[in-house]
Amino acid sequence: MAALAEAGVPVLLGGAMAMATYTRHWRSTKDIDVIIRPADRDKAIEALQAADFGDFYEREAYDRGWIFRGFTDGVLFDVFWQLPNLRVVIDDAWFERATPLRVQSTVYHAVPAEELIRVKLYVMQRERCDWVDALNVLAGAADTLDWHWLVHRMGRDLPLLHGMLAIFNWMSPERAKAIPSWLRAQLALPLQDVDDVRAAEERRVRLFDSRPWFAMHLPEDRPLER
Repeated sequence: MAALAEAGVPVLLGGAMAMATYTRHWRSTKDIDVIIRPADRDKAIEALQAADFGDFYEREAYDRGWIFRGFTDGVLFDVFWQLPNLRVVIDDAWFERATPLRVQSTVYHAVPAEELIRVKLYVMQRERCDWVDALNVLAGAADTLDWHWLVHRMGRDLPLLHGMLAIFNWMSPERAKAIPSWLRAQLALPLQDVDDVRAAEERRVRLFDSRPWFAMHLPEDRPLER
């Protein structure tokens, strides 16, 4: 991070650090993910290589068209300037709307919650689905989300957000009240009539996975499951 700052490359924290910003729970991870503007790609790679980060490509091939994987002393540092599906563009709005995050004595900035949710909606693979992460971020940030912005950013892919909000609305009846009335009407999301909203949420969360995956139900010192 110091090398990138010295090179004048603005950086946003992604991955586990961004998740922790909105869920208040850390998750052990194999790497550190950061976001940069596409125009800063070459400058960022040069700065990391000057700081003794080698290209992980020499150990394991990857698509270098959208990410640089730097590696040194057991540390894997991933720099993204694009998303692999090429659907989501990393633009100035990511940086303008970023969330400040203090780590010890230094203030960094995390990917905006709206963008973090949006990019995770596109990850639905046989071996990995990031909708769990999206639901956790949504639950943690629902009261502060810029819903108009999120809908605007989804564009023609709004049905993806609709699908996740339908799940969230059923799974967390009380937290889902943060969904504004205009969006409920647009997506036909009725309020859930439940006698005991906490019991209903706990029961429905377990239906998806009996292991502790929902950040809002975890003790403060317990990390998220990978």
